[in-house]
Amino acid sequence: MGLLRKGLKEPLPYHIHYMLSKSLKNSAERLLKPVALIIGKLGIKPNHITAMGLLLTFWAAWFIYNQEIYFAFLIGLIASLCDGADGLVARVTGTSSKKGGYLDAVIDRYADCIAFGALILGGWMKPIEGLDFISGEMWAMAALVGAFQTSYTRAAAERLGISQEGIGIIERPERLFIFGMGLLVGEIMNNVEIIITLVVASLAILGNLTVIQRMVHFWRESKDD
Repeated sequence: MGLLRKGLKEPLPYHIHYMLSKSLKNSAERLLKPVALIIGKLGIKPNHITAMGLLLTFWAAWFIYNQEIYFAFLIGLIASLCDGADGLVARVTGTSSKKGGYLDAVIDRYADCIAFGALILGGWMKPIEGLDFISGEMWAMAALVGAFQTSYTRAAAERLGISQEGIGIIERPERLFIFGMGLLVGEIMNNVEIIITLVVASLAILGNLTVIQRMVHFWRESKDD
């Protein structure tokens, strides 16, 4: 899992990833805070934004299924902004709630299923040359399992009192970005099937590696009586 630096309980890459993610998140929040305040003053609730994000995800998935990638990328980008905006609006307007957090987590899982399902149903997933024994659909399923387990391993650990913040090589924001850019680059190169299959295969590997990292972290930190 990597070499440990003196004074650190986790391998250095964990901490580099955590610091970069935290820095980017804080910068984005400072930049978008005025917009979030305006949204709150308009009476738009965080749960409204969460629901809108799910509807937009369905719309983007429809474009993926119908092989209209540029439209899928654009609508998916807006859906991704909604995915982050609901929590930001809740924080800056003081309307954070357990119900909102629960709804957001559930909707995120639906969105993951919709996105990968659209790739499979749209016929975009193809075997990778040299790895023909693994179908494109199998890569998509492995990526979806990794996405679900990345979330679950954190929820399960934190329910038992072990923080998983910043643990793992890839989390949902990075996964959405890579997924979207894979579609866009594939369309620009006029080779969506190959590019998106390679991207999804990468997400499958990185997502399940993150699960392993979080399990190892929990095992190290957990103190049984």
